[in-house]
Amino acid sequence: MNLSMLILQESDAAALNESICIRHLGHHITQIFMTLLPKVNINGSSKIVVSLGPRGDEDVFDNVLGVTNIFIEDFDFKLFLSLDRLNQDKKLLETLRNALIDIATKKGINEATVEIINSTADSVLETHFQLETSIKKLAKNSKDKKHKIAIFRLLNAEVGESWYCNVQGPKKKQNLDARSSKLH
Repeated sequence: MNLSMLILQESDAAALNESICIRHLGHHITQIFMTLLPKVNINGSSKIVVSLGPRGDEDVFDNVLGVTNIFIEDFDFKLFLSLDRLNQDKKLLETLRNALIDIATKKGINEATVEIINSTADSVLETHFQLETSIKKLAKNSKDKKHKIAIFRLLNAEVGESWYCNVQGPKKKQNLDARSSKLH
């Protein structure tokens, strides 16, 4: 089964201030990663959850009903919180990359999948953690065909994820007959 959902979050046992939520801080990273990731079967799971911090009483899943849940128990939250936002993003991306590689290689060498994970993580770095994509299947034309509405999805550290539309007004149509008659 191809990976279709990726979540990066703190574990329930992680001792974090209530105002700090890794899932929110890393949402744009996981979504950019998933947008750039080609269809790939990492370990047969369609959903992978990477939890940062101690496992506590939570269960570890390895492709149970299509879900894998792993823990990065030695994640250094103190160091992470001391970093500026760009370096926090880089740290989360590298943690995500390493976790996915660990999952992909748990049952043996899987060079093709590791290469896909690495190239996707490199592509996320190249975006500088910002991605704007046009959602073509949501684009519409007005009933009178004079306006075109394009829908965009924006991912970045500032907003996390936002959607917006761009309304394009009527284009001036050239009268080909009038222009061609001047040429004669």
